[in-house]
Amino acid sequence: MSASTPAPWEAVDPVLVNPRAVRLVEAFKDALARMRDEHGLTFDDLNTVTTLLEQLRDATGVPLSLVAMPLFSEVFQGGQDGYTPSDDVVSPTYVPGSPLISNPGVLPMRPDEPGIPLVTSGRVLDGHGAPLAGAELVIYHASNDGMYSGIWDDGQPRYNLRARQLTDADGCYAFTTVTPAPYPGVQGEGLDDVARAVAAIGRSTYRPAHIHYEIHHPELVSSFRGEVYFAGDPVIPVDFVGPKLAAPSLQATVVRHEAPEDVAAHGFDGPFNTAVFDFVVRTRTSPATAVHPQETV
Repeated sequence: MSASTPAPWEAVDPVLVNPRAVRLVEAFKDALARMRDEHGLTFDDLNTVTTLLEQLRDATGVPLSLVAMPLFSEVFQGGQDGYTPSDDVVSPTYVPGSPLISNPGVLPMRPDEPGIPLVTSGRVLDGHGAPLAGAELVIYHASNDGMYSGIWDDGQPRYNLRARQLTDADGCYAFTTVTPAPYPGVQGEGLDDVARAVAAIGRSTYRPAHIHYEIHHPELVSSFRGEVYFAGDPVIPVDFVGPKLAAPSLQATVVRHEAPEDVAAHGFDGPFNTAVFDFVVRTRTSPATAVHPQETV
């Protein structure tokens, strides 16, 4: 090898160096060092975490990057200053291509779909409190037994409890489904270690009941992705994904209706629930701090 020719380990092309990547790696290592010094973090601790994530990946078939969501989902949850908190990650339970339903409409479901009927409605508003017409909502949730259609071969039609809907001229949406229920977020064989790890940090292996939403519109700064929960759900404080994910601003109030005249007026055979939830999303013309409708003069 010529004296003027650099060895392979010396041949770093400056053009390929990404300064941001360098900073992030160094910051990550510094954070680990602080955890080591201040909290006693050990290599065995890191190895335990990676082993548990690999067990979850093998049991669920979900990519490792998405299995790790419980570790970082709260960190990357945006939405402040009056806007509805949005996630920066796509849920592993998302399935593309769900059908478009009318507004108001009914989510696709089986004739004998288990669960209490739920009539959900609300508005999509911009930061000025004005309605966002023509916004596309992608809506989906688990069945009563905690299973998502289109992911596991559990007998559900591919788009069961999944749909898209467009907001009307007043930014309103409305659909009927069944009331979601809490479900075990850690399912499958060989996950005893995962369940013990969840218990060790004071969390439950269950996820609180929720409905997934995506909102798309040309005027949005970025698409909304998130989950709407239900106030009073006892699983929220011990959610293994993270109780901060179900912030009060992401909790809808459920009202039970049992009066015979209400039941008959909605065409149900028995009691049903209603839930109202408004989304406040940031558009290209939205202010830094959202103005809610009740604050608009």
